[in-house]
Amino acid sequence: MEQSSMVFQKDGKNYLQLDCENAKELSMKLGEKTYPFTKDGKKWILELPFSTAVNYVQICVDGQEVLLPELPIGHGYCHLYNYIELPDGNELTEIRDIPHGTLVHEFYMSDISNNWERFIVYLPPCVPSAGLPVLYLQHGHGENETCWVSQGKMNFIYDNLVHQRKAVPAIVVMANGMIYKESGDKRELKYRDMSAFVKEELIPYVENKYRTYGDKEHRAMAGLSMGSLQTSITAFEHSELFSYVGVFSGFVQDILTQNQSHLTEKNKESFRENNKLFFRGIGAEDRFIDFFKSDDEFLEKSKIKCERKIYKGDHEWKVWRRCLYDFAQLIFREDN
Repeated sequence: MEQSSMVFQKDGKNYLQLDCENAKELSMKLGEKTYPFTKDGKKWILELPFSTAVNYVQICVDGQEVLLPELPIGHGYCHLYNYIELPDGNELTEIRDIPHGTLVHEFYMSDISNNWERFIVYLPPCVPSAGLPVLYLQHGHGENETCWVSQGKMNFIYDNLVHQRKAVPAIVVMANGMIYKESGDKRELKYRDMSAFVKEELIPYVENKYRTYGDKEHRAMAGLSMGSLQTSITAFEHSELFSYVGVFSGFVQDILTQNQSHLTEKNKESFRENNKLFFRGIGAEDRFIDFFKSDDEFLEKSKIKCERKIYKGDHEWKVWRRCLYDFAQLIFREDN
């Protein structure tokens, strides 16, 4: 069955059109809701019930969930999903006729996860002879190392910023933060192991292979949602590693287990001394906004300064792209 897809606008509304001539019925699942398509000749058309930038969906053909190659495919909720992307109105991710960076896939055996790990490295189009700074950039829960590229379009964001001289050219490293430990028939997510993973394996691998400065003055870490918590844990436990830290739609305190062992008085004091920029951003409609405000109070009480931004949006890629766009312009500056 030949299929093709198209998202188009009409009268200010967004529609998805699919060519599934032999299908008897077609629908789209969005969370727990199902939206039926309407057949128009050989085409099936659905008015999209959202206007956000990136939307995970499940297409059902004759009651069977399918993964359509015609629609973008991303990783979310711990498995592959089709997603529909709509213009976010700010052109952050626009592909332009400018020099583009390179994406490299790296593989190695991890002693921490006891498994083969893959991470993705973004190399900017220009590599200064003196070397490059490095940003370690983490995804959220249920995602993987591909998401900042597929859904986040971080390479295009960085390409555009570097071309416009708004950001310092940098290597960006995206690793899988869904670290599992297996014991018998049990499989447990060990998200806090990211701290040791970054320090003991990721940084040495990257900075021994690529031309980097290899010091904390030229090193940053940031992440979204669960990745923001992993960033906080890593940055507070090893503040000697990073000068710049970014928390996107997420957390300083561990809301998942209430384990605040990374926030000892000693770690907070070290963080205050080592950190040049602590950036925190979240959407005004984010479901975790109360936790964000709780972190506001914690940081004020701990006398830890941060740059804080509130964006229009929910817990979504439109916000995380904007966080990266703003954060990237602030890091590795000589005047910081």
